[in-house]
Amino acid sequence: MDGRRVTAYGSMLGVAFGGFTWVVVAGGLIHEPVVSLGGVALGSLVWWFGGRGLLRYPTRPAMVWGVLTLFVVLIDWAVLAYVLPRLPEQGGSIYLGTSRSAYTMLQPILLVCGAAGTALVLWDLLRRR
Repeated sequence: MDGRRVTAYGSMLGVAFGGFTWVVVAGGLIHEPVVSLGGVALGSLVWWFGGRGLLRYPTRPAMVWGVLTLFVVLIDWAVLAYVLPRLPEQGGSIYLGTSRSAYTMLQPILLVCGAAGTALVLWDLLRRR
């Protein structure tokens, strides 16, 4: 087995789990299987295309990571906008993810990740000059 291939797909599996696990959980909380299945499908797509991107462009990992991060952030933001009004108001914590206030705490995280993805893309573009 090729070590580079294992590393590429393994790292993208982490991105897929980290970026879309909360979507699957939120779909269960609002009792909409379409949201949960969408999270699984999007996580699978990120895993597959991200791994392929790292293998196809081995000299530009910052660009691949930046574009992938921006994609995950944009999709997560759209799903959060759909899910947030449907979540219960009851108390909870970010660790349990059972209330609207817990999911609201994802917004600053998504902003920071979006800025980091943009920085990676710009860094790769400016470094190539």
